Amino acid sequence: MKEKNLKKFNFAILILFPIILLIFSLSYNIYSVGTSNRIKKELENFTNSLSLRMESKYMDMMTLYFKDELNNYAIANEFTNLVKEQVRLGVTPHFNSLKFSIDYTMKTSIRNTTYALLFIAVLMFILTLVLNFTNNSFNSANRNNLQPQQPASEPPRTPEQSAKPINNVIDSSSSDSIKIEIENMYKDLVKEIKNSRDEQALEILEKMFQLDDRNYLALNGAGILNTKIYSRDNTEEHFKKANQYFEYALSLYNHNDIISNNKAILYSVKYELKKLEDDYETALIIFNDALSANHLDIELLNNRATLYSVKYKINGDENLYERALNDYSELVKIDFNNIYALNNRSALYFHKYKNTGDKKYFDKSIEDCNTAFKINSAEALYDNRGSLYIYKF
Repeated sequence: MKEKNLKKFNFAILILFPIILLIFSLSYNIYSVGTSNRIKKELENFTNSLSLRMESKYMDMMTLYFKDELNNYAIANEFTNLVKEQVRLGVTPHFNSLKFSIDYTMKTSIRNTTYALLFIAVLMFILTLVLNFTNNSFNSANRNNLQPQQPASEPPRTPEQSAKPINNVIDSSSSDSIKIEIENMYKDLVKEIKNSRDEQALEILEKMFQLDDRNYLALNGAGILNTKIYSRDNTEEHFKKANQYFEYALSLYNHNDIISNNKAILYSVKYELKKLEDDYETALIIFNDALSANHLDIELLNNRATLYSVKYKINGDENLYERALNDYSELVKIDFNNIYALNNRSALYFHKYKNTGDKKYFDKSIEDCNTAFKINSAEALYDNRGSLYIYKF
């Protein structure tokens, strides 16, 4: 009951206070305009009265000294008109300037006061909203604290349980029908991402998040999409978005190699673009941690080797060349049809050839290219776009 009364009171303040300030502001404007008009009218009357008095005094003075000349009617009339004109020229401009100054001062004062009142009204409106929101949050928190705790009958999840296959790692809050709908939408999302149709991919993601904003597939897909856009456009905004999606996903699903792999790719791409050592170290640590649990993971091996290869191309360190070559060769032994590994190793050999001029590296590069082309000619040509990382969808 108290909570309802408090909400009614806050709502009344929210509505009434700005209305009162608005009425006061309008009343002040009307009063100020009326006052300004009265002042201008009084000044005009005073100016006319002063002009007449000065004309009268001036005529009396001139009559005293030029009495004989003014006996002539034509001269007297001409002289009177001259006196009036000179008095008006001497008095009217100064009083017009005074009226303008007063008018400008009044208008400025009215405008500033009105703005101040409107600002106070807006500020009070915002403060009332904040107070109302704070009270509601506080009341909700109190209600939650008063609810009985659920018995801890379910054992805590282990890291191995968290790192489930992608089809199974979906937020349990989703109903079965929503899960199926999201999985179907995710298949379309992957197609759009691979075909670089960003607008269509974003539309699918928006629908997925509307169904479940904690969904594993949606978070992973959003992170990959923003990483790809960042690698292409080099926009810091998309790096931040991708990192936030991956961080949030990892906070919900700890020790997940799929998310870790994709987050490491994000920092690998940033290292290739910015050439900052911290980004290289971050990516390498993530790859090594993930590989420590599964040292034969094809995607992780390829991506770590590609990170080594990128840094080798930047600084020419032969140790990095050997590390990249070892990972690629190990990967080819595991999967001799892996187009990514063959393309990347071919690029590594070719860069070695450019550094040393030794033709044997050129021959090895051509050999890997030919092998990749025989396996899949369409994928083999993809190498022209640069370093090839394997995302985990």
